[in-house]
Amino acid sequence: MKISINCLNLLKELEGCKLTAYTCPAGVWTIGYGTTVYPDGRKVSQGDTISQQQADAFLLDECRDKAKTISELVRVPLTQNQFDAIVSFVYNIGEGAFEESTLLRKLNDRDYEGAAAEFKRWNKITQNGQKVVCDGLVNRRKKEEALFRKAEASGTPLDLESPLEPPVNWLELYRDRDRTVLVAYHDDRIVETIALKTTLKEDFIELLQQYPKAKTIHIAPAEKSVPQSDRVEFYGRKTPRDLGTPPPLKHKVIKRGMRDKHAEYRDIQTLQQRLQELGYYHLEIDGIFGRGTENAVKAFQADVFGSAEVDGKVGSRTWTMLWSDLPKPEPDSSESDRPQGTYLYLTKTNRKDRFGCYILNLEYVKNGKVRDRLEVCSGQAYAQHFRIGIESKAGSMEPLPEGKWYVNNIIWADSKDRYDGGVFPNGLGPVTTPIKYVEPQYTQRSAIEIHIDWNNRRPAGTAGCVGIYNIADYKKFVTWLRDTDPRDLYVDWGLGTCPKQ
Repeated sequence: MKISINCLNLLKELEGCKLTAYTCPAGVWTIGYGTTVYPDGRKVSQGDTISQQQADAFLLDECRDKAKTISELVRVPLTQNQFDAIVSFVYNIGEGAFEESTLLRKLNDRDYEGAAAEFKRWNKITQNGQKVVCDGLVNRRKKEEALFRKAEASGTPLDLESPLEPPVNWLELYRDRDRTVLVAYHDDRIVETIALKTTLKEDFIELLQQYPKAKTIHIAPAEKSVPQSDRVEFYGRKTPRDLGTPPPLKHKVIKRGMRDKHAEYRDIQTLQQRLQELGYYHLEIDGIFGRGTENAVKAFQADVFGSAEVDGKVGSRTWTMLWSDLPKPEPDSSESDRPQGTYLYLTKTNRKDRFGCYILNLEYVKNGKVRDRLEVCSGQAYAQHFRIGIESKAGSMEPLPEGKWYVNNIIWADSKDRYDGGVFPNGLGPVTTPIKYVEPQYTQRSAIEIHIDWNNRRPAGTAGCVGIYNIADYKKFVTWLRDTDPRDLYVDWGLGTCPKQ
């Protein structure tokens, strides 16, 4: 069986939603509608933030899992209301507790009245080693029992078919000439093959962290060949290229404990602003080189130079790199295959970013010629499945579907061009540009926007929107929109449904 909208509404009412991680009464880090473990197997951690779309999708994913377990454990017919009530119940107590419960035993004995009476018994929490009645649980059980007993007005089942690949449960490492190649398996089936393009240990560690459900890792014998399959490139942390002369650094070195003292010496404010633009600094720009600024500098240095060269101090080398950029690869498809005119064009590469999302090329095409491009992402790392419009499900957490989209006006959380002020409460950051699907046919996907990947530390990615990696890149994107006001976005995943005009 599948849940109905009644179940979702009840869970949203009972759980409440918080977009920043918090500890529940049991001391477990929690986010969204009671999520403690993300769909990819990672536990929620302190400091995590998500968008409203992600919270909704995590709820759907967990309901999908609970519905599957309940369908396997319950051996008697259930009404839609009974099923919805049990999903809410199991969402709270866990699948293991439900499997051992008297409620399930009575249900399978066809004692529906006895099962209904069991809800109210699950009203306690543990405090200081003692079981005590929780008023919140008393209220929750009353509502679940009432829904279980309700005979009329059943909801319509929702289509929650899982879009996910089977989880990777073991890994195998190969050495192919001068490259490390990782093959990820689910049992005996290859899920994907990753070619590591760098030699930094941090990159290797981050690659392994993309497979939290993998229990073992094997080192292939030297004589064993890499299995034949398509390879995805993983670049990890990248070395920027020099774009020109950065703003002058007035001091030889700036470090923790220093502060801007004169109007003509604004090194630290300039540093904080640049770190903020690049997505490393999220505190007040105050001209004081404190712990937060030092941590942001260290994170930037680790990304660019590797952990061995991290010291948290900013000299000429770090300063120069702060105003450098990464080389942008050429697109895979020919410009002759593109629509004529002025528009945005989004394509997929065969490379993944450090968080496990495919790197996408967002191009600005003016009068039929590519004028500029940005690297962006879309969807969650565990759901990188690219589909056409009519096959893309709502709540899938996948990248936006292929097709033609309409670009709406820029919306600011605070005031125009204000990146360091207020942010949208749904996790989209300080600015967003909504887009709407046009053709071909239709898609279930909605609430798709182009915004900064404001949660790009953890969990990274979006709920299907186009995520621009940092403020600096979004500023460039805004210049495109203000240059010619392009309204068309062509999303071309190579599936054959992207219009050519």
